[in-house]
Amino acid sequence: MRIETLLSKFAIKGINYDPQSGGGKALLSAEEQLAVVGLCWHESPVGWLVLFVEGLRDVHALKQLQIATRGETLRLMEDWRGVYPEKALTALCATAIAEATQQSGQVCPECNGSAIVVDKNRNRRKCQCCKVGRIVWTQETRFAYFAQVLPVTYSRFKRYNVVLNQLVTWLVENRTMAVVAIEEQLRIEKQKVA
Repeated sequence: MRIETLLSKFAIKGINYDPQSGGGKALLSAEEQLAVVGLCWHESPVGWLVLFVEGLRDVHALKQLQIATRGETLRLMEDWRGVYPEKALTALCATAIAEATQQSGQVCPECNGSAIVVDKNRNRRKCQCCKVGRIVWTQETRFAYFAQVLPVTYSRFKRYNVVLNQLVTWLVENRTMAVVAIEEQLRIEKQKVA
């Protein structure tokens, strides 16, 4: 099940591999796993959407996350002086979601995440574009990602970057609240079992 993939990130054991248990008997049924998520969902729905996008690449969660992020973007830009196109909102949301769901950076396009490239003489070399197969988020990489949706000058992007930083912080804080909620719920469940 896809939910098991996400829950395994939080050390919820869906299957017991203990030899004395008589096989792969589930510690938590699918319904119980979903119940754990349900108990924690209200703490931070946006955080859960971030986790679903990050851990499961869930398309439906991504759509919901885009809607929520767009709402937060509009709230942050209520007092914005000047005009901005509709594409600016889309670019802000896409960049913020990408950064929040790929906090260790984007997969390097030159080495495909391996950190090693092969030169024309078939020698293996360390990738010069990245360190460990990921390109970390910097002002330049944010601008490059943002400009894929809304190609603007760097000076104009710096104006949008203020909102972008607030969006990323908002998404990461919501993600953290969801993680803390499930860890607390797991602690409570383990105490009940023990």
